[in-house]
Amino acid sequence: MKQLSTAAPPRSGDGDASLSTVISSSLSEQIPDSCGTIVRDEGIVVDELPREIEDPGFFGVVSSSAQKCHHNMHPARKVAFVYASTGRRFLGCPLNRAERCRWVMWIDEPWRPVLSRSIMRLWDESDDRATILQSKIKELQQAYIELWTERSNFAAEHERVVSQLTDIIADNKIKMASRLDLHTKLCLASVTVAVTLASALAYVLSS
Repeated sequence: MKQLSTAAPPRSGDGDASLSTVISSSLSEQIPDSCGTIVRDEGIVVDELPREIEDPGFFGVVSSSAQKCHHNMHPARKVAFVYASTGRRFLGCPLNRAERCRWVMWIDEPWRPVLSRSIMRLWDESDDRATILQSKIKELQQAYIELWTERSNFAAEHERVVSQLTDIIADNKIKMASRLDLHTKLCLASVTVAVTLASALAYVLSS
């Protein structure tokens, strides 16, 4: 395959000198200029597919490409979002992640050491923040569980107290009704006795 030597445009953090690379003339003719420089003539198989991020400036299937993935499909434009390779463009299988093959062709060469270290430091700091955040989330979840348990206990205690008060009120009503009935009977008996005595006294006086 005919090889063409060209200079890749410098990217942020790459230094003053342009990065000289070798590209495939047949592939470069079929990929828009916005794709950048192809650094490999053939795709490679990776152990783990790079995570990716949506990039409105670099997406879609390269239907005119002579390169194809292991599914014999035209590759899709992708941008890596994984550690030191974050921001590097590549071509990969166009299928969904669960179905895609491990064919990958990098468009951008690895970043210069200074930029790579900066990116990795950002990832490490992000991981540290994520760890702290996860720890805070676990603390909040534990506090939520404790508050929920305490609330449940208060609710159960409230139900128990209400039940006890209801029973006490019902029992007092029964007792009050019983006492009222007893007092009523005693009053009736007293009235009956008084009427009887009055009748007897009237009879004695009239005799």
